[in-house]
Amino acid sequence: MHQQDKSGDEIRPPWHRPVIQRESSYEEDQAWLLSGLLDEYPALMTFDEARIARVRDREDWGESDSFEIALRGLMWGGMVRRQGELLVPVRPVRLMAGLGFSLG
Repeated sequence: MHQQDKSGDEIRPPWHRPVIQRESSYEEDQAWLLSGLLDEYPALMTFDEARIARVRDREDWGESDSFEIALRGLMWGGMVRRQGELLVPVRPVRLMAGLGFSLG
């Protein structure tokens, strides 16, 4: 029999708990951002333009954090470079997208 807490609810080990579903995953956020940058290229998006396109509500801190985490992941992975305020997809990423590789 499972242990119970004082409220009467059953305490379950982590592997038996239901999985918490987020609205979008880290990879989906990165894919959305990268495909948006590639769609706009050779025109470049600024950091603020990309944020406004993704985060509709300025008070939604969770969505804003997801955007920044996705962007950092793309920059750390070498897929996007930031030059001042501009976000630039690097040349190998642009070439792969031009050859038909699905990057998002």
